[in-house]
Amino acid sequence: MPWPDFTELTFGFAFLRELEQNYVHGGKFPKAPDFISQGAEATKGYDVEVAIDGATPLFLQLKRSYVLVRSSASEIAYGLYAGPKIYRMNLHKSGKYRQHKALQGLEALGNAVFYVTSQIHTPKEFADHYDKGTIVSRASAMFAPNEIVLPDDTKEHHVSFKRNQAFGYVYSREPHSFERKFSEDGLWLPSLMERRQSAKENRKALKEVVSFLTKKLYRRHPVRRMIAERSVEAQAAILSYFLLDAQLTFVKPKGGK
Repeated sequence: MPWPDFTELTFGFAFLRELEQNYVHGGKFPKAPDFISQGAEATKGYDVEVAIDGATPLFLQLKRSYVLVRSSASEIAYGLYAGPKIYRMNLHKSGKYRQHKALQGLEALGNAVFYVTSQIHTPKEFADHYDKGTIVSRASAMFAPNEIVLPDDTKEHHVSFKRNQAFGYVYSREPHSFERKFSEDGLWLPSLMERRQSAKENRKALKEVVSFLTKKLYRRHPVRRMIAERSVEAQAAILSYFLLDAQLTFVKPKGGK
């Protein structure tokens, strides 16, 4: 079962870099390090206000999918797919899929939450998409957590899919099909722009995120101290990173105001 010929870090960097350059106002993410000190908040607060006004808070968990190319792969042998290339996105089983359930809960609050996984294989494919600026729109597959319904939380599960196909499968011993909300390349981007809100509305939504995620920390958890007295944007970013392995950013059309 081969991994693609690039690392998850390489894929994640390329995706975030392209997203930042092409879809984030000002070409720069308002990341958690911008909020580390009260002094920084005082000097950068206006920039943050501009970044989140008219934007969409976006939570991303970046992954790299296996590439199945042999007829012995169970998806092919089982008859789900006629042949390669088929991709498998693994899910974290620890804590009875605690992370997946938390992502589903975050999405249920009304947030834009996505698994982002690769749907390319070779270094040449990666280089071509990177050069053309199509890592986000074509080399990546997007899944909303709540479209991935697990049949149980004790067995190993993964998501099997082919590029641009309307259905995917939650797969363990038996496959369970589901309709993909964003099966076509780049389809998620226009839908994301429709979710734009004012800075006030975004801060209200992020307060709900912080409340939701903080409840998952035990009383003396060090992250509680880390987020103390920081802005709600920083709190949400730090909590999503440590609890969900997810990147929080704010997305709006390039050149948007």
